[in-house]
Amino acid sequence: MDADLKPRKPQARTIATRNKILEAARELARGRDLEILTAEAVAKAAGVAKGTVFAHYGDMDGLMSYLLLDRLTALRAAADQDTMRAKADLADPVGALLARMMALIGVITDSQTILRVFMDNIGVTKGHCAPEFVAQLDALDAKLAGFLRFWQESPEMQPRLRRDRSPEEMLDALIAFILHGAILYRSGQLMDLALIEQRLRRHMDAFLLAGDEGQDSFM
Repeated sequence: MDADLKPRKPQARTIATRNKILEAARELARGRDLEILTAEAVAKAAGVAKGTVFAHYGDMDGLMSYLLLDRLTALRAAADQDTMRAKADLADPVGALLARMMALIGVITDSQTILRVFMDNIGVTKGHCAPEFVAQLDALDAKLAGFLRFWQESPEMQPRLRRDRSPEEMLDALIAFILHGAILYRSGQLMDLALIEQRLRRHMDAFLLAGDEGQDSFM
């Protein structure tokens, strides 16, 4: 057999080991507090040395980023099925956006570790972070920006969305609101997600709405 056609057994073993570690971490994380998830526990469950965990994922944050990616991927899959054009969405566009924002907050505030990993990698991902991390966030952002654009261009949807800012600028504000809400919750300043949701709605009413319903400008 030609040497170039021979299967790359070391590479296959590397992939298998990496997957085994990740599956062990996923199983250990199921229904448990991620704060107590350790490299030792993952290594034992995967049947590998602790150093092997670090060799494949760099550090525990690198491994945690893949657990977070699982949750973002599930959120993205739900978003892909969601047209954001249901009658309830069109009748209450602020509520429609708020529901999607709270879904992301629910994911990233699952634990202190998850929120920290999210915050560390929300811009440019670190070397050991799951490479698909930013792509999933970009897709979720694009969904919200698309709804803002649709709302801004619609003559029928009420309340009216301001027109002096682009959907991308307004999306930046929504992201800031999400992060602030997540930090307030995980820092213990507001312990009830319902209060976080109420706060977000007030911010959105003030920033997104036009005319007497909100502001004509936000200079």
